[in-house]
Amino acid sequence: MPSYIYVVLWYILAAYMFYVAVKESRFFFVIAGFFIFLGSWALADNLVEADLMGGVYGWIYRGVAIVVLILCALRYYFYKKNG
Repeated sequence: MPSYIYVVLWYILAAYMFYVAVKESRFFFVIAGFFIFLGSWALADNLVEADLMGGVYGWIYRGVAIVVLILCALRYYFYKKNG
């Protein structure tokens, strides 16, 4: 039985990030796009017969997550460093 809770969670977080990005910083658009990616990946994993969280597809998923995490960490570091 597929679980769509994560799909809804990622899309709600993306909508919230778009709302915050309008008021705070345009960098939140990157994070919102990442949440849309996560929601779409979870939706595809629920709809397709293949296991998208394991194997080569799982490594692609983790690779994108690592890149976005590094971008967010660098952004936070330079934000704190520059005040």
